[in-house]
Amino acid sequence: MKLSPPASGWTAETRRFIEAGGNTTHAFGLGRMIGRVFALLYLSPRPVALEDIATRLQVSKASVSIVVRQLLGFQAVRHMGFQGDRRDFYEAETDFLHILRRGIMPGLRKKLQSAGLQIDRTLFAGEAVREAPSSSPEMTAAELAEIHSRLRKAQLLHRRLDRLLGSRLLARFL
Repeated sequence: MKLSPPASGWTAETRRFIEAGGNTTHAFGLGRMIGRVFALLYLSPRPVALEDIATRLQVSKASVSIVVRQLLGFQAVRHMGFQGDRRDFYEAETDFLHILRRGIMPGLRKKLQSAGLQIDRTLFAGEAVREAPSSSPEMTAAELAEIHSRLRKAQLLHRRLDRLLGSRLLARFL
């Protein structure tokens, strides 16, 4: 016969889960709060009011509001409303493939596209400098050639990543 853990054990484990969520997102450069809020909502059986999230995590309502907007952008949470209650409630999206497909991948592709445009612009400007080296006296021709080579490699990697992220195979996998 399987016994359920005592409530205090559950409380301790949920705290550890929430902190682990924060540590994970922090490791990916997103900040601890985004992982903590998502983990709290993920373990909540029903939608949670914004101020209740702040209270449970012992942080300001303003910081939770900012994080929830980020999570909405990733489609990792859903905004819920209840008739007769003016508060904002949120629940976690539990389908991680949905979050990846609809939230993270489009944002990643958009950022990648922006980076690609900047690489192209910088290469174009570099061509003008290479043709008239006197317009950039702080760099030698060899240094300009090295920078040009780096940018070409970045452009090649960008194109490969863009093709990979837009591939039908990846779309089928996700």
